[in-house]
Amino acid sequence: MKASTAPSRPGSVNRISAAIVALVAAAAFGGTYFFDPVPPGLPGLGAVEFPRLICIIILGLSVLLFLQEPAPPDPDNVAPDGGALAIWAACLLFIPAMALAGMLGAAAVFMVVAGWIWGERRLPLLLGVAAGFTLALWLVFVKVFRLTLPGGLVFGG
Repeated sequence: MKASTAPSRPGSVNRISAAIVALVAAAAFGGTYFFDPVPPGLPGLGAVEFPRLICIIILGLSVLLFLQEPAPPDPDNVAPDGGALAIWAACLLFIPAMALAGMLGAAAVFMVVAGWIWGERRLPLLLGVAAGFTLALWLVFVKVFRLTLPGGLVFGG
């Protein structure tokens, strides 16, 4: 795919991007108020504090990006190509996929789709990586942290 030329106003693009990222981080921060309670006695940051910390860091970085002076236009800079936009679309579709297939099913599908978009065509490798990642996700959150992951319509709720 041939990439298009860069926007003529990089400062406004940075500010728009920073505002969008800040809105997503603020929404995610608000979403932490609906998390399940964590069993007492687990060391470190809990299932609420860690995501809130990450959201605050992302909010801070987006403020810095918003306030940053725009660099002069770079003629070699290009707008995102179709692959970057496809990854963005896959990220947006993750939540509806999670409602249908549950957290583990959506994560496995996302890993295969993202790998395919990034150019990996060896299906056994994609499936193996997705299975290994999903198993690690299940072990850490279900067995170690004793949390309930969303089940979805297909795999029970």
